[in-house]
Amino acid sequence: MSPLVQPVLRQLGLWPAFVAQGFSPSHRTLTAWDEAGLTSSELLLEARGPSWRVDRPAFDGCIAMEACRAAARVDAKVSQIEREEDGWSVACDDGNSHSARLVIDATGRARALADRRGSRAKVQDRLIAAYAEAVTSGPSAPELLVEAFEDGWWYTLALGEGRRAFACMTDSDLARGLRLSTPDGWRAALAKTQFVAAVASKVVQFEQPRLLPAGSRTAANATGFRFLCAGDAASAFDPISGHGVVKAMRSGVFAAYAASDCLARGDTTALDRYDSWVAREAAVYATTLSEHYGSVSRWDGRPFWQRRRADMSSSNSLSSLSGQ
Repeated sequence: MSPLVQPVLRQLGLWPAFVAQGFSPSHRTLTAWDEAGLTSSELLLEARGPSWRVDRPAFDGCIAMEACRAAARVDAKVSQIEREEDGWSVACDDGNSHSARLVIDATGRARALADRRGSRAKVQDRLIAAYAEAVTSGPSAPELLVEAFEDGWWYTLALGEGRRAFACMTDSDLARGLRLSTPDGWRAALAKTQFVAAVASKVVQFEQPRLLPAGSRTAANATGFRFLCAGDAASAFDPISGHGVVKAMRSGVFAAYAASDCLARGDTTALDRYDSWVAREAAVYATTLSEHYGSVSRWDGRPFWQRRRADMSSSNSLSSLSGQ
């Protein structure tokens, strides 16, 4: 998690609970992006503090536990929602129904409630992660290592207790051609790297790689009648941005503001303002992402990088039109 997680957790009053988990700080990131060599981004002088390597199940559990202190929890799956005059009727698979003055879809990329309402997301690319965890034979560098290669990019980082995460990021059609869902295909793609492959040389056992969606997308409309999307349900960012969890939490904060203004203050424009904020954030992100991918020129002829440069050209054209 980026250093930006600290101010968000402090705002929520959750920083002490986070610190109590004993997660490890990370003071640098290693990258091999547009140059063949390895560079280090030092965070020792970062005013907002270090990045953090967290145990995701433990982190998610801590946040959920804190949230339940301030809310009533219903352990059931939503089976149906129907609009009522002043809100929603929510039927659950445990046979109970609940009335809700406002519904927030925080189901991540699944968008379980938004899609059911017919609200679709704009898919911006076909990025996926071919992810596998591994057991190492000895200590290895704990830092996040990111390395570009001809068909996308890889990352690896230590998970603790002799385990590491490895992920190959590429487009879904390229993943099929590379056979990334198979151990042989995944290892062949790994062999195309220099620095990630060197880290992998200390691995004694890899798990079966799993393909996970990781592309950018934004809800066509993040809000509706007494309804809004938060986190990845509103907009999902490319992992190269490094702000996935922080972005989702900030989205939750602003969603809470919008819900409060709508329900407690009777502000009928609150959800529209939130929708506009989601759209503005996505637009800024898209420009920054295009510039970052556009900085790679080593593999101009490869489909993955060609597509990103085309996206950069489209973003520049839109920026010029909006400035006229």
